[in-house]
Amino acid sequence: MTFVPLNPIPLKDRTSMIFLQYGQIDVLDGAFVLIDKTGIRTHIPVGSVACIMLEPGTRVSHAAVHLASTVGTLLVWVGEAGVRVYSSGQTRRRTSG
Repeated sequence: MTFVPLNPIPLKDRTSMIFLQYGQIDVLDGAFVLIDKTGIRTHIPVGSVACIMLEPGTRVSHAAVHLASTVGTLLVWVGEAGVRVYSSGQTRRRTSG
């Protein structure tokens, strides 16, 4: 199987940030999804978001962290409404666009 080389969206063209809470974040069929407690899946356009703020109650799979890193999206673990920052993951080095 061959993969198409990634051409990430420049940061200036991305949505700045989104906040996610109370759900499980995973990769299903190559897509970044948030699954809530009722099982509803919400697809997140991870490649077109610069930063995803993960609020309390969010579980993240290793595959989701890997996908976010691959497309250059920063993940930040924060308190309710982003009041406190607990942790963040830096994406791999890339050129700015």
